[in-house]
Amino acid sequence: MNYEIEKITDLIEIMKFGLMMTPGLAVDGDVKVAGKTPTVDEVKRM
Repeated sequence: MNYEIEKITDLIEIMKFGLMMTPGLAVDGDVKVAGKTPTVDEVKRM
C-alpha cells in the first residue's frame, strides 16, 4: 500500500480543512478525526 503522511502545523492550512480543534486526521482530504488522537484500531477501520 502506498501512502504519504504529512504533518500540517500552519494554522491557515489547518483551517482549510474546517478543523476547529487539534489534533486532526484527514484521509484523502476528508477529515476523519478532530480533537483527539485516534487509536490504532480506529485508524485500521478507516
